[in-house]
Amino acid sequence: MNKTTKRILASILGISLVMMAAGCGGSNNSNSASSGNGDAAKTKKVTLTITHYFDPSNAEPMEVSNIEAFKLFKQNHPEIELKEEMVAHDSYDTKVKTLAAANELPDVFLISSSMVSNFVDNGLLAPVNDMLDADKEWKDGYLGGTLDNYTVDGKIYGLPNSAGPSSIIYYNKALFTKAGITEFPKDWTGFLDAINKLKSAGITPIALGNKGKWVAQSCIISTLADRVTGTDWFYSLKNKKGAKFTDPEFVEALTKLQDLAKAGAFNSDMNSIDNMQQRTLYYNGKAAMFIEGGWAINGIDADAPQEIKDNTELALIPAVEGGKGAPTAVSGGPGYAYSVNANLSEDKKEAVALLLKTMTGKEEANIAASHGDVPTTKTDNYDKSKLTPLLLKEFDMVNTSQYVPIYDSHLSPAIIESINSGLQELLIQATTPQKLAEKLQKDYDSM
Repeated sequence: MNKTTKRILASILGISLVMMAAGCGGSNNSNSASSGNGDAAKTKKVTLTITHYFDPSNAEPMEVSNIEAFKLFKQNHPEIELKEEMVAHDSYDTKVKTLAAANELPDVFLISSSMVSNFVDNGLLAPVNDMLDADKEWKDGYLGGTLDNYTVDGKIYGLPNSAGPSSIIYYNKALFTKAGITEFPKDWTGFLDAINKLKSAGITPIALGNKGKWVAQSCIISTLADRVTGTDWFYSLKNKKGAKFTDPEFVEALTKLQDLAKAGAFNSDMNSIDNMQQRTLYYNGKAAMFIEGGWAINGIDADAPQEIKDNTELALIPAVEGGKGAPTAVSGGPGYAYSVNANLSEDKKEAVALLLKTMTGKEEANIAASHGDVPTTKTDNYDKSKLTPLLLKEFDMVNTSQYVPIYDSHLSPAIIESINSGLQELLIQATTPQKLAEKLQKDYDSM
């Protein structure tokens, strides 16, 4: 399983789901919450059940920030008893699907983006549009694209609180200066010009480690293709509403990726080394750039020489002239979100709204950012003292960007394998953009 999938995606395991009956998942509590204003003196006791994978012994930023937000909720709302079930992350998806099949889902639970359609089709999730519509500040705080993975036919079935980009260009400004490049290119033409200048200066422009086959897809083509095709094209393809891999715009995106390879942008052994080795080329000052997700920041902070850290800047894949996609968009987004049991009783709805706002609103975003986790909502008042310069730059970038789909978060594993293998061949010119597009469409149709 590739790194993007581990971070953002958990695959559907095929457990047969049954339609939920009345009385499911702790929905029989007869106590009620009143106005939902958090005043214990004005609200009756209510009990909520929740299942998640946040382990108090785990020091990862996402784990720490969610546990801290739970503590904040309990402090602010003593009138609401929160019964938590913590399940190990590796077992979490199986557990939730088992609960669903047994009609025993809790009131609130985490769900991966890959599960949403299946759960909605089986009537397992309640939409949360009304909760968001009742609080404009909460609703408007979400960054662009963060709710897309959990929206079906205009209804929102999940609220995420952690996300991240899968496509950041990490570049060495000192090497750019050495090659006569004064600023990072703003468009594709300028990017190709920079590639040529770096080559002329004897510097490998982009370190690429695509041995695992996922880097070219998750970290490059998912964003590059969106620059050309626009996001609507991808959803039309995914939902089989007319778009095809053989459409001229997608072929153009493949052509632009191959153009980079033809221009000598990458190291010659790109398909023989992995993403950790691509970073080594960058850390050693032999490459001016590498392209990975936000997760690479921790690696740079921990492993790169100080000179490299001091000279590292962040950028997005430049705008493509004439392309349909937003120039500030970046592939990425959340992998899990808080969802609500479709059979939630009326007397619990206000309490659930309070819980979801605490776990996904501005307060949690500031907690998350203070711990170095990338939130899904805008941050404005968080502790920056413990964050590295690169993390602060990432937060600034995300706050002015919008998320677009990572291919392997949305398409089936079989077609992703076709894409990944095809991109390897494309990079070494063993196939053409048109032939690869035709093969992908043929494979997609057969699935």
